[in-house]
Amino acid sequence: MTIRIVTDSTADLGSAEVDKYGIIVVPLTIHFGSESYRSGVDLQPDEFYARMPQSDVLPRTSQPSPAAFQEAYEQLRSADGIVSIHISGKLSGTLNSARAGVDLAKRAPPVELVDTNSASMGLGFAVLAAAQAAAAGGDLAAVATAAREVAARTRLLLFVDTLEYLQKGGRIGRARAFLGTLLKTKPVLELRDGVIEPLQRPRTRQRATERLFDLVVQTRGAQEVVVLYGSTPEEAGVLADRVRDALPGVPVSVGHCSPVIGVHTGPGALGAAILRSGA
Repeated sequence: MTIRIVTDSTADLGSAEVDKYGIIVVPLTIHFGSESYRSGVDLQPDEFYARMPQSDVLPRTSQPSPAAFQEAYEQLRSADGIVSIHISGKLSGTLNSARAGVDLAKRAPPVELVDTNSASMGLGFAVLAAAQAAAAGGDLAAVATAAREVAARTRLLLFVDTLEYLQKGGRIGRARAFLGTLLKTKPVLELRDGVIEPLQRPRTRQRATERLFDLVVQTRGAQEVVVLYGSTPEEAGVLADRVRDALPGVPVSVGHCSPVIGVHTGPGALGAAILRSGA
């Protein structure tokens, strides 16, 4: 049985992982004024984060069209089934576009849609779990279950230099409670049940980094950690080294947040995705 995986470009997966499992990534679009770029196709993270501070206009994002998903699903017509795994439906209309793409696709196998209630490597962990289950011969239900089960075990933490980007992009969630009291603070946030939740508001970047480190290493049952960054790779590397020292035996890597994520978190965001054990 052949089950194929489709996701979107907020998953922050590396090209090696995408190629290894034959994952189809449907890109969201970044708009700088009248100029539009497909995230990860026409615009790479390094280019985006270099351009963002120089832009006179605040970039915005848009979800893929239903036709883009239709094309992806019909491209996989020879498969026995497709599991399509996406960013939280509370953060993006991408899942709705995927659902509409299923309705449009007339030459595609059965498609199972999965809302991870997450983003970035919170989504990425679920996609990889599904891909591994498919490679092991799992059927459509088993592969979708693997994605949902891992998504439920993933914790996504971050801090931002400012809530401006989340607020203007309409993704601020319950962190709205921090607005108006944020002079010279670096809000620490968590993506919980698909919504941004406020945790703490340290006054300096150093203290925010320390709080992020504490939250990561105190997460019970950490099985794997990916430290995520926008424009500060050296800072992410230092944090990853500290987490490795604190959690011996736990794989720790560094990942670059996609341009779509960066539009809403800003260039200075630093975060971590933690996959917890099922025990």
